[in-house]
Amino acid sequence: MLESLLSHYCIFFRDSRMEFGWIEKIQKNKALVIPMKGKMNLLPANRIAFSWKDKKLPTNASTAHESIAKQVNEANKFKNTFEIETMHSLLDIKEYSLDELSENFLDDPKNPIHKLGLFLSLRDDLIWFKQNRNLTYTPRTKEEIKLIKIQLNREKKIKEKTTKFQKWINDIESGNWGNDYIINSEKALFINQLIDLLIEGSESIHWKEMSTILNLGSYFGIDQENKLKKWLSQAGANISWSRLILLRSRVKDNFGKDIYNEVKNIKEKSLAKTKLFPENIPTYTIDSEKTLDYDDAFSILEWSKNSLKIVVHITDLSHYLDSFSPIFKEAESRISSIYSIGNYFPMLPKELSNEIFSLKAGTQKNVISFFFNLSKNGEWSLLEIDSRRLNVHKNLSYGEANRLIEDKKDFWDLLNRSCLFSQKNRINNGALNIIRKEFEFDIDDPENIKIILLNRNSPASRIIEEMAISVNSETGKLFQKSSFPGIYRTQSSYEILEQVEDGTGYKLEQVRVNPSKLTTIPDKHAGLGCKFYIQVTSPIRRFSDLIMQLQLKLILKNATPLFSEEELIKWSEEISYRQKKYKRAEIEILNHWKLLFLKQNLDQVFSAKIKRKMKNGNVEIDILELELTIASSGLENSSVGEKIFIKIDHVDTQNNKIKVQSNKNRNEEFSLSK
Repeated sequence: MLESLLSHYCIFFRDSRMEFGWIEKIQKNKALVIPMKGKMNLLPANRIAFSWKDKKLPTNASTAHESIAKQVNEANKFKNTFEIETMHSLLDIKEYSLDELSENFLDDPKNPIHKLGLFLSLRDDLIWFKQNRNLTYTPRTKEEIKLIKIQLNREKKIKEKTTKFQKWINDIESGNWGNDYIINSEKALFINQLIDLLIEGSESIHWKEMSTILNLGSYFGIDQENKLKKWLSQAGANISWSRLILLRSRVKDNFGKDIYNEVKNIKEKSLAKTKLFPENIPTYTIDSEKTLDYDDAFSILEWSKNSLKIVVHITDLSHYLDSFSPIFKEAESRISSIYSIGNYFPMLPKELSNEIFSLKAGTQKNVISFFFNLSKNGEWSLLEIDSRRLNVHKNLSYGEANRLIEDKKDFWDLLNRSCLFSQKNRINNGALNIIRKEFEFDIDDPENIKIILLNRNSPASRIIEEMAISVNSETGKLFQKSSFPGIYRTQSSYEILEQVEDGTGYKLEQVRVNPSKLTTIPDKHAGLGCKFYIQVTSPIRRFSDLIMQLQLKLILKNATPLFSEEELIKWSEEISYRQKKYKRAEIEILNHWKLLFLKQNLDQVFSAKIKRKMKNGNVEIDILELELTIASSGLENSSVGEKIFIKIDHVDTQNNKIKVQSNKNRNEEFSLSK
């Protein structure tokens, strides 16, 4: 059989690739094929897919290759005239050899060029015939053809998308991208897909397709992350390190069109027709200077030497939202507003949180008002809870409020002293007074980070804290007394590890505190010294407060609950889970900026405490000025619990490590500005 192939032109397969060649001789029961490209091959008969010869035999491989090129060109011309779909329609579903198909459909089945054209047509066909391993052909069924067409169409779209995306990446890298994606929805979608890849990595729904198109490789690592960051930055869609951390913790970024449509509807809605709170009564909010989402305020109705009649107002969202509202569903998906260094992700659109629902001075708002009598001894007595319309007189900063307290004008001094006694009463009831450091970061110039130590134990801070605790404590009592389904924030008893002097607050390392829990079962909050505690004071910022506000309004109306205990249990679990993720992300971001600050202050002396020794010889220390726990080398001879002064030699922000040296000169100790 092989001898009959001598001096034939042929088509053979090498690594599943079809090639043309000339069979020069038969050697060792194999055909010696001289391919048009590459080295000669010794092939068995079953590797020869098709062979033919012409009347004039070539004298050598070179002339053979010239002849092959001409004959293949002629065969391709014939192939283009051949209607393979028609041939398919005339055949039964069974196997056919090339010879059988030639006899049935070629005018001159002995013509090698026509037969070669038919062979090439069948090899190029992707739809009508199935190519079998034994070099026969089977017409496909209608069902198979339908699936093949779907697959080919999908492959065509992928090829078109690949070409388009690769061109866009080239445009980005060459600086030709510009800001077109802002007005081009297709390019905007591409940028969003890159962002999703950066956030989700190989878990992204786009990874399987996009990783191949963009040549990202088979797994997601630091190289892939840096490549995506670079592209996004060059395209004008830079994702900062801290923002990326939050987005990876499932913090939602933007709001959809349906949400903004609902915002428009809310803007057009009138206030609820509730009783107007007297506009001559002084009413204030106290918040940080940068705050725009004011969710609580207070009014002083009257005061004497021994007591004040105080009203705490909480912005009322219930007139605008219900459990079927898109805004409510969006708040459910976000759980809370997220405040981090350089980033703010509101639970509600800013048009609502900073405008419509915010208790901004000079604009009338709907509120839920808690009327209290507050004695000079710090005892709160709830008088009533009612819905009102309110006009805040002034949005005070903590600094402005503290100056009013210092001046002792009007009710301010009595309010301050009463809240101080209120705090002492709670401590006497078992509440913890934890001394925590809070910081404000100025990162306007990242090369010169400033960290300012905040005084959260200031009189103004204490007043706001005692008001919020009183409102939430009384709300908890009301829910428990009414046997109404609610989400309680509870905390079991703590353990004192190190005693302190009376009137002195505890540091975190001096107590063992169990984390607070969200539950539908009424119980105490040991850390706050409250019998029951349900948060309703921040419905703009916390989904749990929004839920409880809607429930509270129903209690006040003696109506049935809107949410069942089963729903509240589900929400409690989801809120707890998500808040832990958000908290971890916020701490990671906070620590990163603290490390960058240390890197910029290597010449400073910091106080530290040895927390524990690590297996690798390093130690874990607490840098006390920054409340930063970090792994450190250079302190191998220190003892656990020892307090020392250190200078930092090196900061590794990638691996969260530092290298330090002990410093005995306490006079150089660093102090944060306040």
